[in-house]
Amino acid sequence: MHVQRRLPPEYDGWLGHEPAFRRLTTPELILEVQDGPPDRRLAALSVIDLVEVPQETLEDWVRTLPDTEANELAGAIPAQRQHVPCDEDLRWVDVARLGYERRRLPTFLVMLFSSLDAMEARKCKEAAAAWTDVSGWLELTCDDVLAAGDSETFEDICLFVFENYLDHDDVFESFLAVVGRHPAVATEVSSNPSRFLAGLPPEHQVRTLKAAARAGGLPFDSSWALLREI
Repeated sequence: MHVQRRLPPEYDGWLGHEPAFRRLTTPELILEVQDGPPDRRLAALSVIDLVEVPQETLEDWVRTLPDTEANELAGAIPAQRQHVPCDEDLRWVDVARLGYERRRLPTFLVMLFSSLDAMEARKCKEAAAAWTDVSGWLELTCDDVLAAGDSETFEDICLFVFENYLDHDDVFESFLAVVGRHPAVATEVSSNPSRFLAGLPPEHQVRTLKAAARAGGLPFDSSWALLREI
C-alpha cells in the first residue's frame, strides 16, 4: 500500500497506471522510465524489479531522474531480500551510495544502511569490509557537508544514521572522528548527549564526550552530568 504523498501536479494519476504496468516486462518498464511522461515514469519505477535493470541504466537514472522519481528509485532498492547472493547486496550498497553522493536524498541513505543490515543479517563474508568501507565514506561525507555549511544534510545523517547505528563499531568510530574535528558538532553532542549516546556502552559515552570537550564542546564533567541525569 502506498503512503499518500504530496507530489508535483505532473504526477497526478500515477497510481492509476500501476495495475497495467504490473503486467509489463522489465524492458517495457525501462522504456517507460526512459521515454514516458512523469506520471508514467513514476508508476513504472514503483513496480519495476531493479534486479533486472542493467547497472549502467541504474546509474544513469540516479544521475538524471527528477527528485520525486529518484526517491521512488531509492525505495525500490531490494534490501532485506532472502536467499539472494551476497554480491547482489553489494550491488545495492553501491547504487545507494552513488545515489546519496549524487543527490543527497535521505531515501538513498536509508536504503544504503538497510542493504548493509541485510548483508550482516545473512552473515555475508563481505559484510564486515562493506561496513568499514561505508563508515569511512560516511566520515568523509560529513566533513564535506559540514565544510559546506549544509546543516540540513548533516541533520539527515544524524537522524537516519548516527541515531540508529552508533552501536556498530565502524559507524561509532566515524562519528567520534567527526565530533573531534568539528566544534559545532562537539557542542551539539555535549549539550544534548542523550540524543546520540543513550544506550551505548559507558566507555563509548566517555570517549565521545571527552572528544567533544577537546573539540570545543562542554567540559566533560558538565556533559557527563547531563547524560547521567537522563
